[in-house]
Amino acid sequence: MFKRVKLAAIIFIFTIGKANSQFYYSDILINKVANNNYINYKNNKVKKIIGSNATVNSNNEKEGITVQQYFTNNWGTLTTETNLSVGIKTSSTTTFVNNKIIKKEEEGKNVNSIVSYEYDNAGKLTGIYTSSDDTSVNKGFNEKHIWTYDAKLQPSKMLKIKNNTDTTMVEFLKDEQNNIAEERWTKKGELIETYYYYYNEKNLLTDVVKFNMKVGKMLPEFLFDYDTNNNLVQMTQIPFGSDNYNIWKYYYNQNGLKEKENCYSKKGEIIGKMEYSYSY
Repeated sequence: MFKRVKLAAIIFIFTIGKANSQFYYSDILINKVANNNYINYKNNKVKKIIGSNATVNSNNEKEGITVQQYFTNNWGTLTTETNLSVGIKTSSTTTFVNNKIIKKEEEGKNVNSIVSYEYDNAGKLTGIYTSSDDTSVNKGFNEKHIWTYDAKLQPSKMLKIKNNTDTTMVEFLKDEQNNIAEERWTKKGELIETYYYYYNEKNLLTDVVKFNMKVGKMLPEFLFDYDTNNNLVQMTQIPFGSDNYNIWKYYYNQNGLKEKENCYSKKGEIIGKMEYSYSY
């Protein structure tokens, strides 16, 4: 195992939804966080969430993003409406059963997508099935992530099957604490990618890194920091090999609900922020 990476250069890319790589992080961990957030909303009887970010540009025009989320069907359905000041709107519907996401349906300009989730009797995620249609070009896409687990209920393998023909095998190695330590991708028997995961003394994920062939050393793609209640208080996402960075910081109320998040540049300037309010 490599020692925890000391970062000299980082950059953040803000994304909504799951990441496009590091499958253990993007499939398993993000799904777990989303389900835990849902349970917290339901326990606090949250019925509506509003997130907003508004700034005024050099032409004195208001620009930003507003996200409205509201629960219906006794917290069985979450509807999300996102509006950008430039006129782009998207909407999605997320369905929950037994405190877990089982389906997300999203509608945007020309593109509709459905993501379905399956779990075993132990509550472990066993499958993610994504399909989308781009009506502007009359073209569809589908992808399956099929997960299997070892005797200690940790992921052992995952099959990524794109459009029913293109298959990637992902294997996972564990550390001494049974945490996922390595994620190895192979296609047609050839190793094509490896990611490494590092944790703190509470077994909370702190780093996701991979080896950069160009510079000949390990470089981080994500860094995470937590408070004493194990809430994520800072996340840095790094485009591979970049020498710049932004950092998001998160703030919570006494019930563990996020109140705001700020994005800072490498120079410490605020370049983005979201504030949240709740209705009960």
